[in-house]
Amino acid sequence: MNRKLIALCAVALLSTGAAAFSQAFNPGDLVISTVENVDPGAASENSLDTASPIILDDFSLSNSGSTATADGSLTLPQTSSGNNSAISGEYGSASEGILQDSVNGNYLTIMGYGVNANDFNTGGAAVYGTTALGQTTSLLSTTGSTAVPRVVALIGASGSVDTSTAIYNVFNGNNPRSAATVDGSSFYISGQGASEGDSTEGVFYALDGASSATSIDASSDTRVVSIINNGSGNTLYVSRDVKPASGANNFTNVSTLTNASGGLPLSSSGLVTTHITPPASPLSSGANNGSINLTAALGNGINNVAGAQTVNGSPIASSSATSRVGSFVYLSPEQYFLASPTVMYVTDSGEPKNGNTDKAAEGEGGLQKWVLTSGAWTLDYDLVAGLSLVNNDQENASANTSGGITGLFGLTGEVIDGGSKVELFATSYGLNELSQSYLYSITDTVADTTISQATTDDGSFSTLYTAAAGTDIRGVAFAPVAAVPEPGTWGTVLGGLGILLACGRARRRSSR
Repeated sequence: MNRKLIALCAVALLSTGAAAFSQAFNPGDLVISTVENVDPGAASENSLDTASPIILDDFSLSNSGSTATADGSLTLPQTSSGNNSAISGEYGSASEGILQDSVNGNYLTIMGYGVNANDFNTGGAAVYGTTALGQTTSLLSTTGSTAVPRVVALIGASGSVDTSTAIYNVFNGNNPRSAATVDGSSFYISGQGASEGDSTEGVFYALDGASSATSIDASSDTRVVSIINNGSGNTLYVSRDVKPASGANNFTNVSTLTNASGGLPLSSSGLVTTHITPPASPLSSGANNGSINLTAALGNGINNVAGAQTVNGSPIASSSATSRVGSFVYLSPEQYFLASPTVMYVTDSGEPKNGNTDKAAEGEGGLQKWVLTSGAWTLDYDLVAGLSLVNNDQENASANTSGGITGLFGLTGEVIDGGSKVELFATSYGLNELSQSYLYSITDTVADTTISQATTDDGSFSTLYTAAAGTDIRGVAFAPVAAVPEPGTWGTVLGGLGILLACGRARRRSSR
């Protein structure tokens, strides 16, 4: 980008008051979040739980979303500057790194830890009390160890990054998992505490730039918190995958959290929790226990198959390698996308917290389609074709190196073809943290109600991108778009449009 164009860009941007047409991300691009093994020379297992920079890679889409081409990357800040904190992710924590768009579409959000990756990996237990980033304390009252805040990154269309929201006293000793916002002025954040029932876990509300947050729901740890507008206002959703204490209900589900008036809650006062999926299963004990009755039609190629399972093509005997049809399987919901108020897609990791080798260890991993019919949500089918799922009880505990995909994690999508179809993008969930990591796409016909219809109409998952060994793909979202200028500025904006378009093309390639 030549100096003359830089000067013209500067004048044009100043005259509009915003970088409305000069973006680091192209509208329509797909963005993924990744973390890396920062010491690839070390033994693989020894690198797990270390700190890593968070890198956002974006891809342009073609061939109706079935082909992705690398289109640049952005590393989130590794140093603190002014009110902004450094931010890192944990290499080896499969529940982190959810990426999602703000309701207004102008931002991406992601959560991490307020520390430089190299500082943490070098300081280790002597400074932070642990060598596992996710086990660091966030409590300011803790003595003997440096507290690490859980940080929200707010990423704009121009590539700007705001990490000023660095929250202490949340998700102590465990993982920050997701953040959601309407317009970047405040956030709902979700994560896990040091133990079940810990007051530092669940869903919290915080203003942009805050160092503390207000508890919304501390009844359990939570996974993906999202704000969804279905045309009648914003509603807060949250997913959970929780193994309850003995005798307690299993809060493994997707739910809504509202205030007494049905709006977004600002505290736990008057909180109304509405269970969405799944319904209670009569084949297992307890209400809302996070399981489904498995029928042959809902089988995902693992839970409905009797006989030995395989990992990487090698047969492995397993006590749970029997068909679960006619019994139940537990769910492990992660992210979700509503194609309409009555059609919801949910990624399932296939590794339920409440499952074990005697109780549905196979889970229901894949991309589930839930439909609201006559006032009740039902699971119509599970999209798995092309994923080559493996049984989640096949991990080799003595040498944590066997790989494979047990289900899906991150999810985003868009309704296409006049509302008749939905294009969905998902990230893989590995058998363990060293499994190969993938970005997938699939198209589904919204009106389909059976897996045979879905397979006939739309086929199977396409692999858009395979990460290099030592790189874990976590979240996926569409690129943010710049805010539209106020009406009074349109004349000035149009006058500089030609310059700004040139700036956008040049800066997108030079500023990554």
